Amino acid sequence: MNSYDRVMAALKGERDELDCVPCINSTSSCTMDLMKRFDVWWPDVHRDPEKMARVGSAAHRVCGLDMITIPFDMVVEAEVFGVRVDFHEDQAGSKYGFWPSRKRALSKRIVPLIPPDDVQAQGRVGVIVKAIKLLKEEFGGKVPVNVQMIPPFTSISYYILDTVSFFISLRRGPDEVKAVLDEALPVYVELAKIYSEAGADIITFHDMGAHAKMISEVQFEQLVKPCLKSLAASVETSILNICGLTLPILRRMVECGASAIAIDETNPMSEARSIVDRVKQGYPIIGNLSPRELLAEGTPLQVEESVKKVIQEGVSLVAPGCDLVLETPTENVCAMVEATRKYGRA
Repeated sequence: MNSYDRVMAALKGERDELDCVPCINSTSSCTMDLMKRFDVWWPDVHRDPEKMARVGSAAHRVCGLDMITIPFDMVVEAEVFGVRVDFHEDQAGSKYGFWPSRKRALSKRIVPLIPPDDVQAQGRVGVIVKAIKLLKEEFGGKVPVNVQMIPPFTSISYYILDTVSFFISLRRGPDEVKAVLDEALPVYVELAKIYSEAGADIITFHDMGAHAKMISEVQFEQLVKPCLKSLAASVETSILNICGLTLPILRRMVECGASAIAIDETNPMSEARSIVDRVKQGYPIIGNLSPRELLAEGTPLQVEESVKKVIQEGVSLVAPGCDLVLETPTENVCAMVEATRKYGRA
């Protein structure tokens, strides 16, 4: 069973059909060591489709990870709406990585909106589309190509509008924020469709700002869930990834309609499995190894022990809880894959 068949079967909940639990990362698997091995660096990997494809596939090529994920930063959607991005060119080639960031928030609401027909021409969307096609040429039917997107709530609150002003508006009541989210949603839906039509096998909706320590369950229900349901309905196969505390909102996450949910180490897998099974028996859960304390700072033996534990507790696909830390040693990524093969055999 190859990586593509393994992952797609797991996302359909067909655990009995698997030869082994898949080992993936639905968010960024880009690390400094992998960039060094392939001699491609930030910021080029964010703007050059060939280099993006090379780094996106690096963890699969070197360690056997069952998924290829692009892009690697959180501001693609913000750039579509006209936010200027700082790629930190002054740090290019240094041993330290600097995530692309916005230069300044938009001063007003997101107007004028981008007509759906114009979305692909904005920002780096075309670069991602070309990278998808390059990856599909080489890995189509062998390894799933996943594109991560930042959905409206996190994208707008952290990367497009002023964050403090956004949450002040949220405290006054949901109506103003809901109007902004509803107004922008069609652009995000169009982005998901563009990536799918380019050949992406999976779209991951990475809504890391929507966890239960940031907003209430009611706010999630009113503001986040409707957007995520629309996004999940727009593509065939998707993953909903929310870092941070999610136990209180797991039921609502499942109800968003993605093929699977991904959670981080804040949430015990055994408890998450119990909650999710009460909503939908056997629904796929992805996770939930600590990217920093375990994969970046731990040992291969500790990685192996943690993988064994999450498999025993009912994880459907083994993965880091969020983006790999840039300083993650490759030997730990390989240890994660090897341990999954060892303890996840059918």
